[in-house]
Amino acid sequence: MIRNFQRGAVDASLKAARVLPETVAKLTGRGESADLALDQVDAQVRDAAGRLLFDEELREDARRRRVATRERGEALRMRGKAEQVKQEARETEQRRKAAAAKAERSQQERIDEQARKERLQTLRTKEQALDEKADAATARDEALRLKRSAAKAKAERKTNANQV
Repeated sequence: MIRNFQRGAVDASLKAARVLPETVAKLTGRGESADLALDQVDAQVRDAAGRLLFDEELREDARRRRVATRERGEALRMRGKAEQVKQEARETEQRRKAAAAKAERSQQERIDEQARKERLQTLRTKEQALDEKADAATARDEALRLKRSAAKAKAERKTNANQV
């Protein structure tokens, strides 16, 4: 019965001593890591009290708490590692998407450049055809002018030959 009273006093004292540090830890955003540190201190104090009071049950409780704290610490580290891997995966995905978008823009620029070159070639071909058509029209006009001029000269020669 005295042992139960002693264990209860140790437990109540430790719970009361945790209130302020837990509150501060939660307000500063360091809840989980602070809880682990407080749990480690709690286990050490329980072990020390168990030694002083020659209470094996209190010491066994301290050992279980140390093991549980270690396991929660490992779980916390693993969650942190998982979060880091998740963040790196997101960053890798963003880089991959950015590279794909860049490649797509580059491909579209090449397509646009090729289309511009083809349009320019088409315009040059049309320009050449129009130049040839204009040259043909000029040649036709010149031929017509020469034909008229020759007809006029022939008519003048006939008129001059008939007058002589």
